[in-house]
Parts: sequence; C-alpha cells; structure tokens
Amino acid sequence: MFNNRDLGILGGGAFLAVLCLFLPLSFVGKVVIGFLVLVAFMALALLRLGPDRVPPEIWLKRRFRYAWQTRQYVNQQAETRRSQDKDAPARKPKEKRPAFDTQTILMPIHFAWDEVGIYPLLTALLGVVGAYFSVWLAKGGAEELSIWFR
Repeated sequence: MFNNRDLGILGGGAFLAVLCLFLPLSFVGKVVIGFLVLVAFMALALLRLGPDRVPPEIWLKRRFRYAWQTRQYVNQQAETRRSQDKDAPARKPKEKRPAFDTQTILMPIHFAWDEVGIYPLLTALLGVVGAYFSVWLAKGGAEELSIWFR
C-alpha cells in the first residue's frame, strides 16, 4: 500500500526542515532554507531516472556498476573480399538504422506522482508548516496576532 522508500525520504526531509529552525539565522532565513530542504527531498522522493523509470539510488548503482565493469573491445575493420567473391559485384553496406523508432519519446527524468501520491507530500508540508507556525507563535508571533485581533 505504501512505498517505504518514498515515505522515509519525505519524513527525513521534513525532519531536516524542522531542524533548520536551529540554524543561527533570522527566522525568515530559517523558513527559506527549511522549505528549500523540504522541496528538495520531495523532488528526490518523486524522481525516477532512466528509460525504465527507476529511483535515483538504483540508477546510480547501475551507472557505477557499468562504469567499473570490464569491457570487451573488438577492432572492427572493413570487410575483406575473398578470392571466390572476385567475380561477384561489390555489395553495398547495409544502412544503419537507429535502435528505437523516431516516434518514441525518451524521457530520462520522470516524477512518479502516481506511485507516491499527493497525500504524503501534503502531510509532510503541513507538518513542517505547523512546526514553523508553533515556533513563530512561541517567539513573539502571538503578540503580533493580538495586534490584528484587537
């Protein structure tokens, strides 16, 4: 029902966004940095890479494994004519065709809205907004609100 990987990333991002309240900056700076952290972790939870739409850690593992595996190189040379083919007319080389159809649209980056859903994203966002609102109230926001409701 739930994807533990995505929920873990969202929860970690929300936790780090709340921990941004301890930075030695003004409250506005804390809010900006906290929400940038939260948005970055939301994008990471939604991100899918490659033509087969895998999460970034699997994609990086594949790229790393491919980069370090040994390769077998072949020296390709032009085809030599054999003695029995002297009388045969020279053959035209075959046309190279792309491996994919030109109608295919390759999208290397994809966001998995269907897999994750909007509700976990909104839950993390509202939790962080609630934490920031509580801290704002504790640090003098209540007095500012009282001015508006006199």
